[in-house]
Amino acid sequence: MEKTILHVDINSYFATMLQQENPALRGVPVGVVKDAGRTCLIATSKEAKLQGVSTGFRKKDALQICPNIICVPASFERYLDTTKRLQKVFASISPSIYIYSLDEAFIDITDCRKHLYPDVHLLGKNIQEHIKNELGSWVTCNVGIANNRLMAKMASEVAPKGDIIEVTSKNKEALLASTPFKDVCGIGYGLSKKLALYNVYYPYQIRFIPEDELLALVGPFWATELQKIAYGEEPHGLSQLDREQPHMKSVGRSITGYRLYSDPTEIKHILRNLSLEIIEKVRTMHLAGRHISIGLYGQADSWSTHITLQSPTNHVFELLTQVDKLYDQWDHSFKVIKFSVRLSLLHPQQQDQLLPAWQKLESVQKALDTINSKYGRFTAHPAAVPAQKDLIHPEVTGFLGDRLYQLSTE
Repeated sequence: MEKTILHVDINSYFATMLQQENPALRGVPVGVVKDAGRTCLIATSKEAKLQGVSTGFRKKDALQICPNIICVPASFERYLDTTKRLQKVFASISPSIYIYSLDEAFIDITDCRKHLYPDVHLLGKNIQEHIKNELGSWVTCNVGIANNRLMAKMASEVAPKGDIIEVTSKNKEALLASTPFKDVCGIGYGLSKKLALYNVYYPYQIRFIPEDELLALVGPFWATELQKIAYGEEPHGLSQLDREQPHMKSVGRSITGYRLYSDPTEIKHILRNLSLEIIEKVRTMHLAGRHISIGLYGQADSWSTHITLQSPTNHVFELLTQVDKLYDQWDHSFKVIKFSVRLSLLHPQQQDQLLPAWQKLESVQKALDTINSKYGRFTAHPAAVPAQKDLIHPEVTGFLGDRLYQLSTE
């Protein structure tokens, strides 16, 4: 049976959700920055894109092109909450869904198309309407429909905003011959640039490159991948989405500031803040780790250290204690702009510890978990961590690399 895959992609997600929330931003160019004080645009609205401003622009460059652009800080927790609402919409259509990033998902309707969705275009329109009803009238999405994920995503990438494209035997070749590599899943900037040196800009052109020349140009892995893509077949990265994912081996958190830090109290607070989120993650995934590492990075210098514990931990007080000890080894020889903390050598959490000290930590940690689950993330936390108003609020990993944690329904 030939598969039927839908790829749903929310248009200009970060900016659109801000416009939906604030009507004053609708119809005007909006740029989204990571946080107050940041100068790099991580997303732009469709109005900004029409004026030539796109993701990656610096704020001052965007203002030169588009003087009326409004720059607004991102709200990652709100985006994650919205993605969870989208997840429920998609799950109501088919049990076979894969959230690919915050604003896009694959929906496999192969097993239910015949009886539930004989008209896939009508299904696409219903999805668009359902999303508007759930998220708001300003929110639009593209829907690509094909027999595999590569072509479904390619179709949604090139579709006009808010449109639906189905890939068939009649338009497949034309799509492969007209879609630039920047809109092809898995093809990065570096590879696109290398292919452009040989005047190759579209997947279809790969078919006409002799195999030995392609091998010499990109190596054996990409030669095979590009040949698949040239004929509209799923490359390795997409075909692996069906595999069951093992539990994570490490959980890390890093952040880059928008100024240099030298105050030990500030630096410690940031490291503790990052530790707090790590513990939340590993406990949600029922994991514990033994290896703790921290890193500090300046403009030209860097420093890192680590420790391996005898027993795995997922208790915030123990992690904070170890992070403070590691930090005390640093000689304060440079100002810091980037901070990182990582807990690794993760294993499934063991609940049969008999030591009184462990049981005491676990009872306190469970109390914190209960309060935060009921009243919101980090409502209750150790006094050594900054006050709620000073917390660095969690970001959602770029393409939901920790999606098993972020989108957990347990």
